[in-house]
Amino acid sequence: MSLDNLYYRIISPHRKFYHVPLYLLFRGVSLFYRLGHRLNRLAYRWGIFSVRRLGCRVISVGNLTLGGTGKTPIVIMIAETLRGHGFKPAILSRGYGGSATQPVNVVCDGQQVLLSAEVAGDEPAMIARRLRNVPVLTGKNRFQSGKYAVDRFGVDTLILDDGYQHLALSRDLNILLFDQKEPLGNGHLFPAGELREPVKESGRADLICMTRSSRNGTASSWEGFLPRSVPVIKTAHRLDSIIRLDNQETLEVEFVEDQPVAAFCGIAKPGDFLKTLERAKARVVCFQSFPDHHHYSREELQSLDRQANEAGAKYILVPEKDAVKLDAAVFSLPVLKVVIEVEILEGREVFTKYLLKNARGEDAPSSI
Repeated sequence: MSLDNLYYRIISPHRKFYHVPLYLLFRGVSLFYRLGHRLNRLAYRWGIFSVRRLGCRVISVGNLTLGGTGKTPIVIMIAETLRGHGFKPAILSRGYGGSATQPVNVVCDGQQVLLSAEVAGDEPAMIARRLRNVPVLTGKNRFQSGKYAVDRFGVDTLILDDGYQHLALSRDLNILLFDQKEPLGNGHLFPAGELREPVKESGRADLICMTRSSRNGTASSWEGFLPRSVPVIKTAHRLDSIIRLDNQETLEVEFVEDQPVAAFCGIAKPGDFLKTLERAKARVVCFQSFPDHHHYSREELQSLDRQANEAGAKYILVPEKDAVKLDAAVFSLPVLKVVIEVEILEGREVFTKYLLKNARGEDAPSSI
């Protein structure tokens, strides 16, 4: 069992009795985490920690939970929307999981992808390969990487991927994401739960996006905790296309219908990936999940290929985020990457209004 799986079993309301002592320990530690968070917020409010502003618009996309809310597709949609209206955005990421050590790492210069997933991190590499015409940079210091993007590439808008907690950089639009299915996890702060911040910090948001919503979804009781003054839009993820990893041929979603396939993934919510394949009517005969941002060894990939063959699979399917780390030559079966797009179910006009209104520098409402 991976450490990730063990952790989620411990904090689950359905934990085993022998996990209770560890959970109680986590609850105690979370009190200190809450205190540290409060002191950090006060330090910014009182000016002990400085907040710096860059010479362009800054849009932050983030969440209150540890992950798995679907930020990356939203970031891509924002960048495409801005590009479509004549703006020049760049995307800033910390580059989690990548080996890059420079203060500023250019994953994509707006023309070509320059760094691999191993160096840049899987999510920045995925974004860079999907967009290509938008600069993507990584670095721990968002002010430094943002200034580099403005000076080097002449961008007019910076999109912070996972930037809701990055209070050191002033932003003009705070977009906060919640997974409608599990918006607050178990409702407790880390490490006793998945919350990075108390729920009241949702008040810093200018726009709330409910991801993985259903068309016929009804209001949930937890929505009463959200600030009533903040507009809410609802989005869903849909399977857009399937691409062969070896020759980049784009296939229709129907290609995998009723086909025996194997699948694996290293994402925050592997069950969602499996459900996506099932909705596409693929016959999943072999499925394996790994921790988020998992780095696959050659031996692991060869083992997965062997298991797929033994299960009678004709193809191996992987999420786009995992595909950037794979070499098709390792596999004997064709590897297909699954491309997910975001669909706005409710609030498209509100989303566009806030994004473009803010992009033109009007009425920027957000603060720390």
